[in-house]
Amino acid sequence: STLMRSSAASDVYKRQLSDKMTYVEEYSLHHGHFSFRSLLEAQSGKMEVVVTFLAILELMKMGKIVVSQEYTFDDIKIESKIAA
Repeated sequence: STLMRSSAASDVYKRQLSDKMTYVEEYSLHHGHFSFRSLLEAQSGKMEVVVTFLAILELMKMGKIVVSQEYTFDDIKIESKIAA
């Protein structure tokens, strides 16, 4: 049914987001300061870019990274709060 497919799609999305959050967290541990653009170099496709952006928002909300942007449409700068 439609509800079952919706639930399955939601589970896939949650797993993708969780995996991407882990990836971004590990990336931030190794890079400290980096840009959104540099993070996207390894990404393929629009959906992966969107999931990466959502992962950044979640990590920012959790206080693990800080995000800044000097001007509209500038690259987004990301700083790890968990890097040693």
